[in-house]
Amino acid sequence: MAFMIFGALVSLVGHPVAAVGLAVLTGVFLVFGSGLKRNVLGEPLMFSDVAVIGSFIRHPRFYIGAIPLFARVLVVAGLAFLGLSFISLLLKDMLWSRTSSGLAIRIQGVCLFVTGWLCLDILGRAGLARRVLPVADLDVGEERYGLLATIILGWLRWKDDRRRNLQDWPQVSAGQPAQAPLIVVIQCESFADPREFGVEEASACVLPHLLRAEREGDIGKLQVSGFGAYTMRTEYGVLFGHEESALGFRRFDPYLTAGKQPGDALAARLTQVCEERVFLHPHDLKFYGRDVLMPAMGFNRLIGTGEFVDAARCGVHIADQAVGDRILEMIDEAVSKPSGTFIFTVTIENHGPWSGGVADYLYHVRHGDELLGRVTQALGQTGRDALLVFYGDHRPSLSGAVMPGGARHTPVVVKGFGTFATMPRLNGMSLTPAALHHWIIRLVAERTAS
Repeated sequence: MAFMIFGALVSLVGHPVAAVGLAVLTGVFLVFGSGLKRNVLGEPLMFSDVAVIGSFIRHPRFYIGAIPLFARVLVVAGLAFLGLSFISLLLKDMLWSRTSSGLAIRIQGVCLFVTGWLCLDILGRAGLARRVLPVADLDVGEERYGLLATIILGWLRWKDDRRRNLQDWPQVSAGQPAQAPLIVVIQCESFADPREFGVEEASACVLPHLLRAEREGDIGKLQVSGFGAYTMRTEYGVLFGHEESALGFRRFDPYLTAGKQPGDALAARLTQVCEERVFLHPHDLKFYGRDVLMPAMGFNRLIGTGEFVDAARCGVHIADQAVGDRILEMIDEAVSKPSGTFIFTVTIENHGPWSGGVADYLYHVRHGDELLGRVTQALGQTGRDALLVFYGDHRPSLSGAVMPGGARHTPVVVKGFGTFATMPRLNGMSLTPAALHHWIIRLVAERTAS
């Protein structure tokens, strides 16, 4: 990896000594950034973080808020220094290129980079990466081989794992039910039970609708792998039903390869049961390629930020109240139709930054609880066979209060109405996101078969 970085820098700046200095500085930035990420999210930098660069450029506020001020200053200063160094060296090379060997040095740098790339490809095809890093555990890799080597080994393992097909899931048969079902799944941003945080402010936060679901036995523990981020891991697990252990190194960003088996997705499996299948997310659907992926997965209606232009905001994001209004409208529409409806919603209000710390987070998490209550009441009043699934995608990362290293589970509520009311209760059961996928399918399949 260092060989490739040096070659790339030589080809860019045309000066070996300067390339060495910039390579060292690049390594320092990688280590610093990895340490910063570990402090906030509990994980080091990894190969799949490259996919975040485009999202960072389009929506920097999503990421900047999680970085301490001093780190922002260092990062900006470092990037500015690197950029100015590249530009000044390039201009200098252009001015005296007629009397120097700058072009030859750049060509040699390109050769170094290509040679390094080919060597890595050969090592990957030979299975060396799988022998050296057999398990998708980046902490073990970093401890044994260092950050840079683990990044490149993880990339090689990901290239290998992405070629493997996963188990195929069948569609759910429509059967002969008395009425088509209404299925609502809500992935609530950073929704977690404040009583489990162990901070004084959280103990005073009461979520009445979550407590009611707990009393009725409708709550379980969703064992998500991400902390403070990685919405796509939880979302993928619930939508596709593949355990992270089966994904291998794809688990770190499963949406990068989700398009390989779109027929496994929840919407695709429910095609015969639900005529309308809606994906609702009041944000840029280009995040994780949802604008392309969701239709391939079986959703025949997408609702993104374009349909929330005039919607109320709470903080910097679209309010959960506005999302709830839209869900309730769709529930009313669904009730008037004889066909089934599946609505999968991803909220955004409680995404950071939380400028007010824990108090700010708790203010927004109450709105998530209110959303749970509103949809529960609305489905209960329809008189239709309906299923509600509500869960948090991950816990929040709140500096000095809620930090990585402890429990990661979030609450999941599964509540049935009509014939679904007799379904088994969660009663505190632990489920992975993939297991929740199959729990939903099981409930729907048993109902349609009756």
